[in-house]
Amino acid sequence: MHRKGHLLGATSAWIVIIVLYHFFSGVNFATIDVKHSVWMILSFFACHFGAQLPDYDVLWQKLLPHRNVLTHSFILPIAFTLPVYLTRKDLTGDFVFLVPIFAMYLVGHASHLFLDLMPEGWEGSALIHIFWRNEKGRKTMPGVSSFLFLLINGLIILAGGIILLFFFSRWVT
Repeated sequence: MHRKGHLLGATSAWIVIIVLYHFFSGVNFATIDVKHSVWMILSFFACHFGAQLPDYDVLWQKLLPHRNVLTHSFILPIAFTLPVYLTRKDLTGDFVFLVPIFAMYLVGHASHLFLDLMPEGWEGSALIHIFWRNEKGRKTMPGVSSFLFLLINGLIILAGGIILLFFFSRWVT
């Protein structure tokens, strides 16, 4: 999937999550204040940043192969978001505003992994690069393993985003 496809996927994921959030939290779009509007704008950009971040490995291809187990797994996004979650009780004032922004980053990252399940040819899935050689001498997971790896990691990341957003929705309303 190319950058435009991932950005379109992030936009779609953002719309779905925002509509579901407002439906379940009871927030009326007609009564949204300035703080909530700013949150929606920032969440849009955070979701798109999350959708692009896994492919930043193309900038470091001498260190990491494209679509590797580090950038296309739950490791980096959860490590990136975990400090915010762990310090949530210590966050005061405007800083609590950051938690749902990080949630939308996770939603965007998950959308990237889900879209990598359907590469350009719409057949199979994108192969995940590993740091060792497999039984066939290649440094990639087999097709089914790559598919399951992307699916499971995408679900873990999406669950993390939903937990941050829906269970801590008081921070944005």
